[in-house]
Amino acid sequence: MSQKARILVADDHPIVAEALLTSLTRWFDVVGMVNTLDVLDAAIAEHSPDVVLLDLSFGRESSLSVLPGLVLKFARTRFVMLTAHPDPVLADAAMLAGARAFVLKHSAATELRIAIEEVLDGRRYMTPKMVLGGAGGGAASIPDERIELSDRQQRLLGLLRAGYTYQVIAEKLDISTKTVEYHVDTMTRRIGVRGKAQLIRWAERFFPSSDGA
Repeated sequence: MSQKARILVADDHPIVAEALLTSLTRWFDVVGMVNTLDVLDAAIAEHSPDVVLLDLSFGRESSLSVLPGLVLKFARTRFVMLTAHPDPVLADAAMLAGARAFVLKHSAATELRIAIEEVLDGRRYMTPKMVLGGAGGGAASIPDERIELSDRQQRLLGLLRAGYTYQVIAEKLDISTKTVEYHVDTMTRRIGVRGKAQLIRWAERFFPSSDGA
């Protein structure tokens, strides 16, 4: 079994931080939690996380003020920004400051897992509602059309919905990781969705019985 990615949680609300820890330990190695910005630098140096889940707001402080320096100092660590505010301006600012992903706090644990895996694979991720221009556009922008898929594609979708990584899906379907990526890319373009998170939401609407069995 491959080694789990190391995650550091930085949130000034202990209850939120504990909830994140509980949900993420199923898939990742959560190496620590911090509740103030002044200890974040030292915590990253101590734990060497692969990913930092970073709350946007710490009381009256914004983590955007320290993010560029952290990105420069800890080049191998990726930063996933968390916030309760679906503000495209904040999302753009976070990405410009060096965040690799921007996720709303009310998102499901599965979406947070997807965001982490995307940045670990070298890609960027943004909550679909943000990509599509605000809180009101996400659900309506999922194509309202069922498209027939092969049995293998349906099973692949079920495994994606179950939260499996591309590598695990490849092993379960006895195909290569590149083939998984090809199928996902083909389906997203054919269906007209943007990225894995929207593909999963489309699958939940039109293939509700598909699973990862």
